[in-house]
Amino acid sequence: MSDSPPSENDLHSEYPVSLSVVLSIYNGEDFVEDAIQCILDQTYTDFELICINDGSKDGSLALIQRFAAQDERVRVIDQENTGLTIALRRGVEAARGEYIARMDVDDWSMPDRFEKQMALFRQQPKLVAVTCDVEHFYDDGTTSHVAKIRKDPRVLPLLMAFTNRIGGHGQMVYRRDAYFAAGGYDTEFNYAEDYDLWTRMLEQGPFGVVPEILYRYRTGHDSISSRNAIRQSEVSCAIRCRQYKKLTGEELDPEVARAMYAYGMNRSLADYSPQQISEVSEVMHRAVNTFFSQHPDLKSELHEIRRGYSSNWWWRRDHVTWADVPRKTAILGNVVSWGFAALAARFFQR
Repeated sequence: MSDSPPSENDLHSEYPVSLSVVLSIYNGEDFVEDAIQCILDQTYTDFELICINDGSKDGSLALIQRFAAQDERVRVIDQENTGLTIALRRGVEAARGEYIARMDVDDWSMPDRFEKQMALFRQQPKLVAVTCDVEHFYDDGTTSHVAKIRKDPRVLPLLMAFTNRIGGHGQMVYRRDAYFAAGGYDTEFNYAEDYDLWTRMLEQGPFGVVPEILYRYRTGHDSISSRNAIRQSEVSCAIRCRQYKKLTGEELDPEVARAMYAYGMNRSLADYSPQQISEVSEVMHRAVNTFFSQHPDLKSELHEIRRGYSSNWWWRRDHVTWADVPRKTAILGNVVSWGFAALAARFFQR
């Protein structure tokens, strides 16, 4: 028997294709050609591209159909507008691949994205999803920042109790069977549908990370998230409360969850009381302690987790001015408490 890894064509012979790419489009004619072309140009070729035209009123459908006429890998679903969550659910249900890849119409996938993400699945067969580094860029092409996950992915259930640490949606590839086992996209979540799904899919198995920029996320324009920031934050806080309770067995106060959202998204803490700012740190400490007591095999990560949160609180010291002594003191107190906790973790690791 050969020890060489299977090729993309014989990896999952029971499926017509190994990978189904799901792309939902609503009035995306300015971006859809580039989005489809970057998928068709992938070095990994055993895929189908399912384009859901979600009731677009511009020229998106004609552009999609032109690609479909030229490349048999492109499949078109034309429907009345339902919103992203329902459109994605329909796309996954129509998929014929064992793995599902996401792509957003205004973003960009690097040519070797699927090749590297699928290679990680082959190397670690127990993975249920794979993400990667994501470069956030503006319309003029300049980079805002690069989102990375450098912690052990096995600590994601903890990190996701504080914020959507995976971030984004379009960069993910996940197992179709794990998606259905988790219940799929919940149509009750019109926003933060990815955060909701990832917290449930983490119960199905571990996630993996390719530590390279394989996806470019367009930011600073009229996206769904930017148009609905208030509702997005409300839904996100509800998911955070659910994940925190799942992890610790404790209820998370909604106001504290909102302050935690501001902390996690690096937004101003000036609207929250000093007590709430301190409580965010306290509930995070409890979650960290609970998680590592349940996962002693990951104790080597504890120092880095605590050191990281000490740094995060330090970066947020400018959220309030020195004129606001109570809030500034609360933030700096959190820096100190996490710093001492990190030192303690380092000492006991020796």
